[in-house]
Amino acid sequence: MSQPFKFKHFTILQESNTQKVGTDSMLLGAWVTGKFNRILDIGTGTGILALMMAQKNPEASITAIEPDLESLSEAQINFSHSTFKNQLLAIHTPLQSFGAIDKFDLIITNPPYFENSFLSEDTDRNRARHTNDLPIHELYGSAAELLTDNGSLAIVIPSDLEYEHFKRAAFEDLFPFKILRTISPNGNFKRTLIQFSFEDTEPIETTLLVKDDKGNYSKEYIEMTKEFYGKDLSQ
Repeated sequence: MSQPFKFKHFTILQESNTQKVGTDSMLLGAWVTGKFNRILDIGTGTGILALMMAQKNPEASITAIEPDLESLSEAQINFSHSTFKNQLLAIHTPLQSFGAIDKFDLIITNPPYFENSFLSEDTDRNRARHTNDLPIHELYGSAAELLTDNGSLAIVIPSDLEYEHFKRAAFEDLFPFKILRTISPNGNFKRTLIQFSFEDTEPIETTLLVKDDKGNYSKEYIEMTKEFYGKDLSQ
């Protein structure tokens, strides 16, 4: 049984979700900059990114879409138990079937990303982890259609998939203006966080060590996420 994950201002139940609260979403939600009025969370899962965006943007209206009904139901519970419930709307739909009258200032997603890798017998976990249900050309194509002219797309991916994502995003006239790469203690890149816009500028690129070789969170990671965690990560 998975224990609820308690943050400073909300709690995440994660019994049904195959994707539990993890570092990828924590980093992405904490790292994204800007003030937004309309936000779309693609593949909300537990609802963690939508809730983080609600905390950072108290005036924003946030739509969270999720194709898996069990995951969506759990996200709805997490939304309803939070102080941000009036900001949040959860919809059961894949991105490819989603339509909106008004466009979004921010689209945020921790998408499925394992392409051409072994599929397990757990079909729900496959759906959450593999791109079979959301190929990257459909992700970027849909995002470009749903963003305002001044909007941005924020995403986290494995670092070895950067080239493919940059190329596909550029095809939709989306260009990175901010990039964060996480590094392992051995110096290898692990994840890449990217914030795109329709403006083709030189991106600001930084790196971050999440944990040291002893498994302790770095001071930089603790500082970045301190407004969300309900416990002291330095202990």
